[in-house]
Amino acid sequence: MLGVVIPVGPGDRELARLDALVAELRRHERPSDVALVIVDDAPTARAIAPAWPQVAVLRTALREHGRPDPFSAHVAGTLEALAHVRDAGHEFALKLDTDAALIRPFSETLRAAFEDVGVGVVGSYDRTATGETRDWSMWRARIDGADRPLAVRLGGRGISVVHHPRREREHVRTQRRAAAARAPLGAHCLGGAYAVSRSFLRTAALEWRPWVGAGLGEDVVVGLLCSAAGLRMESLTGPGEPFALAWRGLPVPPSELAGAGHAIVHSVKAPTDAQERSLRRELQCAVTAVDASQVQST
Repeated sequence: MLGVVIPVGPGDRELARLDALVAELRRHERPSDVALVIVDDAPTARAIAPAWPQVAVLRTALREHGRPDPFSAHVAGTLEALAHVRDAGHEFALKLDTDAALIRPFSETLRAAFEDVGVGVVGSYDRTATGETRDWSMWRARIDGADRPLAVRLGGRGISVVHHPRREREHVRTQRRAAAARAPLGAHCLGGAYAVSRSFLRTAALEWRPWVGAGLGEDVVVGLLCSAAGLRMESLTGPGEPFALAWRGLPVPPSELAGAGHAIVHSVKAPTDAQERSLRRELQCAVTAVDASQVQST
């Protein structure tokens, strides 16, 4: 069984996005083969209960100390969810933002990628689906400063200061030093959607507290932990491979995504719910048309 981790942000439209994403997951994968792990990342708990055979809804303990800054909330929620997948004994995990879309089955392709036990994370790593080289250099300065004893957070209640004890500062230094020996600091798979292997779940240090206030995206922290664990990251963004992601909007039009055989795309975020629903339908219709044409050609 695989785990699918979906952090659900505090925005008013996040629950509608979750419902649409879960419906796509049901369409393309067998629910009995998937354990859903939802992170409720809102100031107060919400009634999130998708109709699914196996589902867990988590709230990070970071919420017990007030409203955190977005980076810290994302890191804490994601690492707690991945630890939940690890402790449940699932074979690997796919992390999805709610504005991702699932347009084809994906589990067997990911399972095959993780047959290599040296692979820790797959997604859009060093190249995008359009062939562009990804640049991680913007994160280097923040990683270098992540072991400060005091970190300033800008949260929902203004400015607060986080004190990191010696143990947490040493944890950051240890992880940073080990990661730097394997990959450029800041290297990561783009956070809209990526998958982590059983090797990662078993060996990565999934402790979130040392990273609170560091100003690092959860995808950056996951990448650093992967390298620190001695594992590789790989891009699966080529034709016939699952991932086609962009930070904002889709990397190419729906017809091109469908024609290239991608399965996991990002982002469908649009100004209105109706526009997002329309875009999800357009993606699925494009896949249906491509599949129909392939059948006719045979």
